[in-house]
Amino acid sequence: MTSKFEYSKNFIENDGILICPTCKKNLYFKEHSLVCENSHNFNISKKGITNLVSHSYIKESNIYNYDLFFNRRCFIQKMFYQKLYDKIISIINKHFDKNINILDLGCGEGAHTINILNNLKQNYKYYGFDYSKIAIQMASDYNFNNRFYFVGDVNNIPIKDHSTHLIIDILSPYNQLEVKRVLKKKGLFIKVSPGKDYLKELRLAAGLSTYDKEIDVEQSLRKNFKEVRKEKILIICPITNEDVMLLLKMSPIRSKKILKKFNTITIDLNIYIIKR
Repeated sequence: MTSKFEYSKNFIENDGILICPTCKKNLYFKEHSLVCENSHNFNISKKGITNLVSHSYIKESNIYNYDLFFNRRCFIQKMFYQKLYDKIISIINKHFDKNINILDLGCGEGAHTINILNNLKQNYKYYGFDYSKIAIQMASDYNFNNRFYFVGDVNNIPIKDHSTHLIIDILSPYNQLEVKRVLKKKGLFIKVSPGKDYLKELRLAAGLSTYDKEIDVEQSLRKNFKEVRKEKILIICPITNEDVMLLLKMSPIRSKKILKKFNTITIDLNIYIIKR
């Protein structure tokens, strides 16, 4: 049986776009590490992951911990987001007809994107990263010869200029300068952000208002990118008490007192398809 480390080794030995986050030189596999010509060394763990942040110390969030990511994965696996995946799969399959490099910004524990990757018609090489070591350790469950997960920073992506065909960002921060730098000409940036009613039942049950950054997100994208197309996912799903508990435990809102019960959940998402 192939180990997680061996999958990562196979991936890295056939890689051509990873660069050192410190000096920007090419990274290559040596023994149990990624190294560059300036001897910057990034150890690969037994789980096949590495820290490609330019500084070695990362303070883990008290909120974004193992419990949150575990419950997030369990909730995602209930397939409340299936229509989102279907739409993104359709966009990718229509736009690309050959081998592609995919970069996943803020991949978390990997559960969203694996549902997309498993249904692509193209051969691909996938680079998933998140700032959370805990999330990336969990994401390593999906390691394969064409999938690699690492700890990384959206403000300093360790990927060569104009080397990526597709960037996916599902409900995570991004740096528009870095997106433009790594994306190939005619590449796609797919940005998923909340609509105003996203998980509104949870927010209202906690005494909070609906999401109020929807317009700001869209204005920023249209300001920073020339060609932006928007599609909408809006569904109301029945939800069980078990699902509610998963949702509470995967959300920062779980620190709030829940004032009332709810038995549906609204998935209100905007998909922005941005061409370079």
